[in-house]
Amino acid sequence: MTEQAPRTRQPIRLRHLLQTRRAGWLLALLLGGVALFSAIALLALSGWFITASAMAGLAAGYVLDIFRPAAVIRLLALTRTLGRYGERLASHHAALGLLRDLRAGLFRRIGQARALPDRSGEAMHRLVSDIDLLDQFPLRVLLPWAWASLMLIIMLGFLAWLDLTLMLWSLPGLLLAWLMPWLGYWRGGQLARDDVERNERRRAYLLDSLHLLTPLLLWQRWPQRAGDFTRIDQQHLAQQDRQQQLISLLTLFQQWALGAALLALVWQGWPLLDAGAVSVPLLLAGVLALLGLSEALLPLAGSFVALGLSQTARDRVNGMAGHDPIAEPRVSPRPVAPFSMQWERLGVRWPGAINGATGLNLALQQGEVLLLHGPSGGGKSTLLQLLAGEPLAYEGRCLLNGRPLEHWDLRRVMGWLPQDVDIFDLSLADNLRLGNPEASDAQLWQALEDVALADWVRNHPQQLALLPGELGTAVSGGQARRIALARLLLAERPILLLDEPFAGLDEATRERVMASLIRRQADGLLIIASHQPVTGEGIRYLRVGE
Repeated sequence: MTEQAPRTRQPIRLRHLLQTRRAGWLLALLLGGVALFSAIALLALSGWFITASAMAGLAAGYVLDIFRPAAVIRLLALTRTLGRYGERLASHHAALGLLRDLRAGLFRRIGQARALPDRSGEAMHRLVSDIDLLDQFPLRVLLPWAWASLMLIIMLGFLAWLDLTLMLWSLPGLLLAWLMPWLGYWRGGQLARDDVERNERRRAYLLDSLHLLTPLLLWQRWPQRAGDFTRIDQQHLAQQDRQQQLISLLTLFQQWALGAALLALVWQGWPLLDAGAVSVPLLLAGVLALLGLSEALLPLAGSFVALGLSQTARDRVNGMAGHDPIAEPRVSPRPVAPFSMQWERLGVRWPGAINGATGLNLALQQGEVLLLHGPSGGGKSTLLQLLAGEPLAYEGRCLLNGRPLEHWDLRRVMGWLPQDVDIFDLSLADNLRLGNPEASDAQLWQALEDVALADWVRNHPQQLALLPGELGTAVSGGQARRIALARLLLAERPILLLDEPFAGLDEATRERVMASLIRRQADGLLIIASHQPVTGEGIRYLRVGE
């Protein structure tokens, strides 16, 4: 049974990222701690055992039990390997689950916070990359600091057990090595934010260049464009070098601090050896344990760069979901029935595109259905994106109830089904309830009936609990689109914009779904872009593109 994504309208906060996967993160923390402890203890015990064995061979009357230390060494080697492997499995399982929860939760928040998400290629890539960056916080910040702190406490306890003087003299250097990464807090965060922005600018410039490849070659501008991209790429690489230089500098300071702690340990251990308070094998075990502690402390040097990446991703995701802490919320009126839409010589094209919708005139009244048809690349999808709230430059006028679209608050009015649908690794019921969290099972079944999926779901052994898979990988393309359409119908938006809703459907299914859409939108507006021919009462046709 899959876990249901959290239903909250609150903005994403880094400290809350562990809540939905708490058991997984605790298991990863435990197994990682076991692996680190075993690695440090293995080094210390091996040094003690080798030294004690050598002394037993040299000194008459020196008795050493070799069987129990050897057994413990084998046990530590085994637990180190198993702990490290188990920690990788547990942390990655928790991280992948976290990403799944974030995607589903963000989809819900976007739908609740604004009219429609920005579905441009740039926005979608930024959203995906930002969500992926959020797992840097538990993986590269919280867990490393927890492990390092735990190992430091164990190390100090071991030194105090050897002799309190050893612990007190080593304490300043160890604390300094533990706290040294904080020197990179401000600088690391700034470098991480710059890295995210430069990487996004580099990616966008590359994709735009490839999209415009043909005209650039025709106008002999490709060499200049390629040179500009090389310059942007070099700036990005230089930014990453600055991050690595900061991490290397903090690592160097850490090693100096650990070296100081090691010198203090040896300096104070020598008199204790002369006094017989500490044996050579035990002092060597302390020295080797201190050296092994660096394995736990070294990841801290890059933790604040990772923290900066997660903070930047958090702010950008919250901004896209309508939780921008800086921008003032805009108060706009919401259009009410009866709905009407007017286009006056409307023209729009995607930035850099050669073709697009031009000179469109239309007067659409409530209850009417508009079917956009025309060649691929003619601008149908771009036109729907404009109507859905995409910030695209356009010509002419586009009015809703006599006022420009920008005048209205469309959050509870406009519903949009893009060509690339969002299906999540949740049960079918949970996927559908992303459109309406309060929907009853009866409403779910009705929506499935309207998109001609009810019979298929009833015949499935799991019915509403079936798993369509991430991005709909466990169902067909037509079924995935109809699941997304059913979710949109559950949101009960009076204006629906559907981009290729009938892709992958046979003629009988297309006509059945079309009839359901006409019935449901009798008190609203329905605009569909489709290559498949459909018929129905009151459908108006408009050709877009030449």
